[in-house]
Amino acid sequence: MKFQEELCGCFSDISVCLFGCLIPGGFMCQQAYAVDKASGHGAVLPYFLVCCLGCIGGGINRNKIREIYTIDGSIMEDLVIWWCCGPCAGCQEYREVKRRKII
Repeated sequence: MKFQEELCGCFSDISVCLFGCLIPGGFMCQQAYAVDKASGHGAVLPYFLVCCLGCIGGGINRNKIREIYTIDGSIMEDLVIWWCCGPCAGCQEYREVKRRKII
């Protein structure tokens, strides 16, 4: 299975992308919130990971979402996606969890 939301699919939910791309750190908050809603373990650790480790933390969080929803991919792919476009990745992950769970 793959992500139901496209990486650059901002037109599927403009408000998510505007918040993630225009508010400083917005995409990091969105990703931490998405990991919390998907796992139920809180948003503090995911936010800490992405803030302190950058694309490595983002990749770790993305990998967690992929594991929860059994989405195909690898940790290396997650790291590269976060390295190339963290805001797009954070928004995609938020939209994905929003689609699968009520946020």
